[in-house]
Amino acid sequence: MNHSRGLVSLLLALVTALAVPAGDDNLAAAEWEILFFDSAFLPSTLTIDHGDTVRFTWVAGSHQLMSGLPGGTPGTPDEPGALFSATLDAANPDYVHLFGEGDVIIGFFDANNPAQVGAITVLGSALTFHVLVVDNEYIPPVISIFRGDTVRWTHEPMEMLHTVTSGTPNGAAGTIEEPGALFDELSTDSTPVFEYLFDAPMVLPYFCTPHWPFGMDGTVVVQELFIRGDSNSDSAVGIADAVTTLDYLFQSAGTPTCLDALDANDDGGVDLGDAIWTLAYLFSGGDAPPAPFDEPGADRTDDTLTCGP
Repeated sequence: MNHSRGLVSLLLALVTALAVPAGDDNLAAAEWEILFFDSAFLPSTLTIDHGDTVRFTWVAGSHQLMSGLPGGTPGTPDEPGALFSATLDAANPDYVHLFGEGDVIIGFFDANNPAQVGAITVLGSALTFHVLVVDNEYIPPVISIFRGDTVRWTHEPMEMLHTVTSGTPNGAAGTIEEPGALFDELSTDSTPVFEYLFDAPMVLPYFCTPHWPFGMDGTVVVQELFIRGDSNSDSAVGIADAVTTLDYLFQSAGTPTCLDALDANDDGGVDLGDAIWTLAYLFSGGDAPPAPFDEPGADRTDDTLTCGP
């Protein structure tokens, strides 16, 4: 620990000497674009942050842009036109929509060509993830989410009877692997959708009761929410977090349960730069760690770092 604290002192001196400039706390929201051609739009899916805008731009043809899904349930975001509706043609070449609410997947389609359907995932602290139940498979068979997220299993029409049963067929009673300990639901044409909100970190196996001998099983990996830069998991970011990161890197300390929290600069790895980032934020007006920060949240960036379980 003394060696790591000495290294902290050196890093503090380096940070002060470099006089890292303060970052912009009001980073501009991004604008995305979806192009509408004669009978298609590109891209058909987007993943954005809440507060971002999407510009739907006419290129050719005549279109009636609608939020939701064709035949979507009234009173829900899937209801056609519930969130937005706009004509896109030569006289009305674009429509811009601000997506202020996170934790939601918004469908959209062209009412003049309803076979063309897309989706915009608006990131926030929680999301709903989709698993297809078809052909003696769960697709995808393994899914990684965060505490507070929901998984929706959807039965393919005209598919045989299946179940979505937590645990393993021969799992021990009183454990997470006990068959049906968390849920045991039919997946049929008459009961095509089952949703479950995961409120704790876990690695949960699940299976189809009639078809597990044919390899029909899956896994949900549920990670914990965290604050980026909070290396010691005390719900705040301070100098002790830089010390924890240095101990992990240079003092052969054990691997933290939430390794993702040590990635203070969100570059997908843990190295000396993360300790420098934390100290620059604390002592020389450097940028705050990227989201999730201040409040616990999920890291939706594509890297190999995890936060439990």
